[in-house]
Amino acid sequence: MFHRQLALHRRNRNLLLAIGWVLLLGGYAQSALWLLAAGGLLLNGYAWYLMKADKRLAPRRSFRIPEASLFIVAFLGGGIGALAGMLVYRHKTKHTSFLLLIPVFCILQVLLLIWMNSR
Repeated sequence: MFHRQLALHRRNRNLLLAIGWVLLLGGYAQSALWLLAAGGLLLNGYAWYLMKADKRLAPRRSFRIPEASLFIVAFLGGGIGALAGMLVYRHKTKHTSFLLLIPVFCILQVLLLIWMNSR
């Protein structure tokens, strides 16, 4: 049962990341602000959802969202959503790795946005 849930989670994660990045790259290539916004909202909304879902699953001692998935989604464009979800739901706030890496991912993504707009 656990392996089936993990495989389903990985498939959904990879699908959402692919769709988000297609939107981001398409928006950047065509200079379409709405595509960029849609990709950013999708990635950050998904990171928010993963934090919320993992917090909800924590007391049940059932399937949990792997920490690697939380980091991957935060690194690949969902840093702001992951940080917001982490702070709002007070999830993973005692883990030093999350307290250090998630804000770094946010800062890097904001700097990337600033650099892309200056070109």
